[in-house]
Amino acid sequence: MAIVTNLDEIMKEKGYTLVKLAEEVGISTVNLSNIKNGNISAIRFSTLDEICRILECEPGDILKYKEINKKRVIPLFLDYSGTTDLLLRGGAENVKKFFDSIITMQLKSNSEVQITMITGSSFESAKSKYKLLYELAKNYGLPNLFDGVVAEYCGFIIRKDKSSQLLTLDTRILEKRAEVENIANQYTGKISPEVTSIYNIVFDDITRTNLARVSEQIESIIKCDDIETVTYYDSYGKECDIKPKRHSKSEAVLMIITKLKEKYDIPFIIIGGDSQEEDLKMYTENKERMKKLGLSTVFIAPSNIGKIADNDKNIIVGDWENSDGISQCIEKLNSRMKVKEDGGIEL
Repeated sequence: MAIVTNLDEIMKEKGYTLVKLAEEVGISTVNLSNIKNGNISAIRFSTLDEICRILECEPGDILKYKEINKKRVIPLFLDYSGTTDLLLRGGAENVKKFFDSIITMQLKSNSEVQITMITGSSFESAKSKYKLLYELAKNYGLPNLFDGVVAEYCGFIIRKDKSSQLLTLDTRILEKRAEVENIANQYTGKISPEVTSIYNIVFDDITRTNLARVSEQIESIIKCDDIETVTYYDSYGKECDIKPKRHSKSEAVLMIITKLKEKYDIPFIIIGGDSQEEDLKMYTENKERMKKLGLSTVFIAPSNIGKIADNDKNIIVGDWENSDGISQCIEKLNSRMKVKEDGGIEL
């Protein structure tokens, strides 16, 4: 959707040149040219009033609403620790099978699939994992497949060119910034320059014991029941994140979908997780929310989710004993997906 200008046609109809109209309106020819060509985000009512008075027309003759066809995108949210770990354990052949199933979906639906990973990992760890899968997809000819990863613990979404904040930085944390920095400095910790907030603190060299101590000390100075610290310690990074408890994987999915709806035509949403109830919540807690947005949601589970699936027809289960369970889920979804004559999609 967009507001477009019809000023050029009105000027021709009324016999006005750009220079003549600019003189009479009292603005520069550059500014009027920008208005005429639509290179503006706003226009003063006083300017619009003068243009309409001189050209003897209505504002609606100049400014028109135009429907712009949006690119069609299917968002696919994958829990990293369950779904993508399972995918990668199957090796190169299994990853290829998954990419092939995605390509089939794109061709059948006339849509582009964009994967956003949702992970409980901290910032640096999430960034490393995302880079691995992004490069795999790129090498397979799918450079736009992995759209990013949400580092749920620190409330950031990481993309190949930038990292952006999902959450507004809590003022209660900001008030304690100096004290938090003092604790971090004692253990050679530093606030991640890429994040530029105190949600994420990275340590070059620290023991597990000291990292736990940092976490306790930060919580003791913030003293907020709805804010917690989470530590992460592995080969990807040694980190301490300050996490608002209200933020969850399901909330992250809702935030991203709300933004994507502004930019893309979304036929439906896919969420993938393993047998953990936390991953299923990305689906169950958003099911009614997505309906209100006019969207249908499918949950793919490449694992044995047992009774928690509750016989929901929109939960598709793969072979949980094999690492190609996620590919099986996509293949099942492809087989039941029907494209209508008007281009709509039925699941």
